[in-house]
Amino acid sequence: MKEILTANVFKSIGHPIRIKIILILYNKREVSVSEISQLLNVDQPIVSLHLSILKKSNVLNVRKEGKMSYYSIGDNSIKQAVNLIFHSRNI
Repeated sequence: MKEILTANVFKSIGHPIRIKIILILYNKREVSVSEISQLLNVDQPIVSLHLSILKKSNVLNVRKEGKMSYYSIGDNSIKQAVNLIFHSRNI
């Protein structure tokens, strides 16, 4: 069972936009959907789709404030893994 959950997490973060979202949240801690959209230069509906996938896999937390949604990384192991892999690759 733990292997399936781990595989699902890797599957959920396995897209370049989702990796960028995690890296943004790693550096800024909590960010609104519109700010993520601006930082990535990606339309907000596309960002919302990727955020939804990450949220369903419990990678991200969301906090609502009125009409605004603020996202943060919900699992420190995700933050550490993405940071380690991203910054240790010589590409």
